[in-house]
Amino acid sequence: MKTLEEKIISFANEKCQMLTVKELDRAFFTTTELEDFFHIGRTQASRAANNLVNQNILFKINTRPVLFSLKYAFEEKYNLSVVSEYNSLSQLISDILDTPSETVFEKMIGYEGSLAESIEQLKTAVYYPGNGLPVMLMGETGVGKSYFVQIMYQYMVKANLVEENAPFITLNCAQYYNNPELLSGLLFGYAKGAFTGAYENRKGLLEEADNGLLFLDEVHRLNAEGQEKLFTFMDKGNFSRIGETKDRQAKVRLVFATTEKTNVFLQTFLRRIPIQIYIPTINERSILEKRQIIEHLFKKESVIIQRSIEVTPRVMNILLQTMYTGNIGELENTIKYTCGSALSQSSSEETIQIKIKDMPQKVYEKIEAQWPLVNVGGDNFFFSKEGHVTEVSNATNELKKFMQHMNVVFEQFQKDTPYEIKQQLYQQVIKFIDELVFQEMQTNQVALEKFILSTMQDIFREMDDQNKVHYDGNIMLFLSHYIYSYILKGVQIIEGITPALKLFIRQQYKIEMRVLQKLLPEIEKRLDIHFSEVDQLLFALFFATLESSERKIELDALIIAHGYATASSIANVCNRMLGDVTFTGIDMPIEATIHDISKKVREYIDEHLVDQGLILLIDMGSLNMIYEELKQNVSIPLLFIDQLNTPMALEIGNLMQQGKSILEIADNMQDVIMPNVQVFQPARSKKRAIITTCFSGLGIAIQIQKLLYACLEGILDVDIIPIEFNELKEKGITEALSAKYDILSIIGTNNLYIPQVEFVYLEHIISGDGDGQLHKIFENLLSEQEIREINNRLVKNFSLIRVIDSLTILDTKRIMELVETCIQELEQRLNLLLTNARKVAMYVHVSCMVERLIRHSEITEFPDLEQFSFENQKEIRVIQDVFSVLETVYSVTVPLEEIGYIYNILYVT
Repeated sequence: MKTLEEKIISFANEKCQMLTVKELDRAFFTTTELEDFFHIGRTQASRAANNLVNQNILFKINTRPVLFSLKYAFEEKYNLSVVSEYNSLSQLISDILDTPSETVFEKMIGYEGSLAESIEQLKTAVYYPGNGLPVMLMGETGVGKSYFVQIMYQYMVKANLVEENAPFITLNCAQYYNNPELLSGLLFGYAKGAFTGAYENRKGLLEEADNGLLFLDEVHRLNAEGQEKLFTFMDKGNFSRIGETKDRQAKVRLVFATTEKTNVFLQTFLRRIPIQIYIPTINERSILEKRQIIEHLFKKESVIIQRSIEVTPRVMNILLQTMYTGNIGELENTIKYTCGSALSQSSSEETIQIKIKDMPQKVYEKIEAQWPLVNVGGDNFFFSKEGHVTEVSNATNELKKFMQHMNVVFEQFQKDTPYEIKQQLYQQVIKFIDELVFQEMQTNQVALEKFILSTMQDIFREMDDQNKVHYDGNIMLFLSHYIYSYILKGVQIIEGITPALKLFIRQQYKIEMRVLQKLLPEIEKRLDIHFSEVDQLLFALFFATLESSERKIELDALIIAHGYATASSIANVCNRMLGDVTFTGIDMPIEATIHDISKKVREYIDEHLVDQGLILLIDMGSLNMIYEELKQNVSIPLLFIDQLNTPMALEIGNLMQQGKSILEIADNMQDVIMPNVQVFQPARSKKRAIITTCFSGLGIAIQIQKLLYACLEGILDVDIIPIEFNELKEKGITEALSAKYDILSIIGTNNLYIPQVEFVYLEHIISGDGDGQLHKIFENLLSEQEIREINNRLVKNFSLIRVIDSLTILDTKRIMELVETCIQELEQRLNLLLTNARKVAMYVHVSCMVERLIRHSEITEFPDLEQFSFENQKEIRVIQDVFSVLETVYSVTVPLEEIGYIYNILYVT
């Protein structure tokens, strides 16, 4: 039996069914109405209503009498953050009207991610003059096409493109697939006596949707006649009811949805629909969006079953990693089943716990095979019946304890020198990092944390080497764990650090704060998160551990040069060869004035707390004048050297690493005779390199370089240098190249017969024994498995280049990945070891075959098809089974004739 409060919620929900701004007062009720409706006393009605306000279920308007309404209904309808109390109804109306129409899209998970392009297409359609442009939504079952249309309608209402109570009518054409006449009657209406059973005149949906929106789902079920009638309406805005000749008019915005390819429609119909929007599958969405969808569905279930739900991280990880062929619909059913199963076993509990055993059998069966039962770290997710999400976590206590220690240390040592304080803070930070990294290494990362770590690694790789910080694996692992455990889980640490400590960090960790000004916005953008002020200050302390442990050079050094990337290139080369971030490069435009350069140097001194001295290497005589301007504005020692090249910079870097003072470096450099490259050659192993060349020109050599880089990524760090064929023929391997690189091989199309360097024909790798050719190059560097992986990548990427110009419909990257999986499965199941030539043929043939099948241009002839079918039944069954994945993905059927040609590639010489 329902409680009084539950009855009031239902009562309020009924009130909000026809919610409009013009008649907003109808959505509210008073305690007097509650008294009359539920036959209760005034005090009881008032207490129950105000209790629901305190629970954030109702909100109220403090007028006389006080008005109450359902908070969720207003937030859902107007995408507004409704507060608990308003002073007047006009204040609420003002907030509703002032909310930008764009906020409607915030209801959609992925509105700034996977759905961003779809939303832009939607805007294009709705803002087109007149009735907008017809829209076709395309995507698999369960991706959310119907919800997308609801958002579209709400956006049009909010943007005043249609009236607030404008019709919004939906028809699923699949329900009338076997009765096209009835479907036409529903759409266009009919006159009395038009057919048997037409006993009265009846409006069609086009008339009912006048000045509104008509959504036709599963529109591919509409027959050719119905499509023709619709495109006539789209052209002229006129239509006739069945059984009459009178023209009627309606202004209707049309949205269609289909799960099929466009080839099932009349081309004359499709031409009238200029906006075709693809809604991605749940498996095509990012893992962050997938998690948001899962959390949304659990919140939804907790409200429906009126129980709080607690979900283990193991269950959440399985839900994140499962591939859903039925998309969001299948995921929702999985979560419904799981919640129902848990509820049936603990129906009397206020909180139900979701564990692996509660999941559907089809998911449960995959657990052992796909995700071994390892120690998955993390905390339980808690979804309250009011729709709130939290996590049952110890993370808050860990972080608060750490910050308490920091505050205590700072308070005890604040009378000491800044250096001593930083050393004490350093010890606390190192301890905190080590403990978390150790815990992290003992547990198996969940899918989301793996994604965060991968993203962080990408960001750090892209960060400029000149940031004065050496990044290592531990700091990335720690920061990823911090983001996952604290930022994403909403751990509140606003009051964690005392004001005095905050001020100290800002004043004493300026270099780290400067690095974070570049780094944190990029992380926020990539991971869709927000860092608080305290997060930023803590990150400065974390980064200071790298600074303290890695950088021991007290002097600073700047390389300043005119031209694009000149200074930064020299700085980066020197930093790599010295094994430390010693130089910072500043690239100046050719037209830069002395004042511009002086300003840059002063900014660097201020931002990097330069206090021991600054060495400036400059590239031309005109820059000498910089000293005259700078010496008036800085109070630190400056050493200017007005010649600039890499050997000189390396010598200066070596002296800096030896701890020489600025005066000692000046004395040393006065005795140096320039140039003398050999003196400065670093005593460390040379870097490996492969040279690419081609008789056809440097352009092809560069293409080979790109191909090889893609194949070697993540396996071997090697420079690949494209060189002009004639230059290599005339000069051979120059001394400069020999001094810097260990040349592994030359790969090209014509052998130059250069002594002591292995030449490998690209054609022999692609068409012949790829593993054997690559073995010549990498036999002492890589394992057999790694060489095989490079070979497979080379074949795949070379095939991609060949098919990319042949395909006009397909996403080449996607089809190549699918074909790669098919080739690997064929080799395994048919016990084959395909040559590279056969693999290339498979990639090209199958990719083009799929495009032909989509275009209905399949091959229809094969020699002796009946005999082939009889003699090779086993192979045919395997090929059909392996390529069924392509049939599912692209909605095609691979005919026997095509299978015959695939068989020939595999077996026939």
